[in-house]
Amino acid sequence: MNTDPWASPELTEAPAGWILATENGWGALVLWAAGQGNFVRVPLADRDRHGIIVQKFPDGSERRAPFVLTEADLQSIDDDIDTYLADAELPPRPRGYDWFIRPPDTGLGADAFWSSVWAATTAAVPDDAVRPSTMKDPVREVLTRMYVGGF
Repeated sequence: MNTDPWASPELTEAPAGWILATENGWGALVLWAAGQGNFVRVPLADRDRHGIIVQKFPDGSERRAPFVLTEADLQSIDDDIDTYLADAELPPRPRGYDWFIRPPDTGLGADAFWSSVWAATTAAVPDDAVRPSTMKDPVREVLTRMYVGGF
């Protein structure tokens, strides 16, 4: 067995039905917790990556403005992910990939999957302890239950 927690197949495209991991520390922690065999990586396509600035107003309305992420933005995102993982005592995730997670057989769509994992994980730690270092074990337990059908 490979002891590198990020060892995974490198594919040219994601398997059908697999979920794109969120591009943040939480998404990386969930990938790690899913374990080898439950995630793959695909080299980043040579394309622009976009973000959205959301401005909320007192009347409840909002304005959304898309923007293109610069190389510096992307570097900063990767640095933030590495910092998050370091707090969980995990090594940095290799850069230059989109990461995909195999969805558990729960029938949940991508948004519901991420929401369910977050809710179940944070329910297992005190409100004042929601940090990567305290969520590392609970998220692994949540995903183990999801993959064996006990969720």
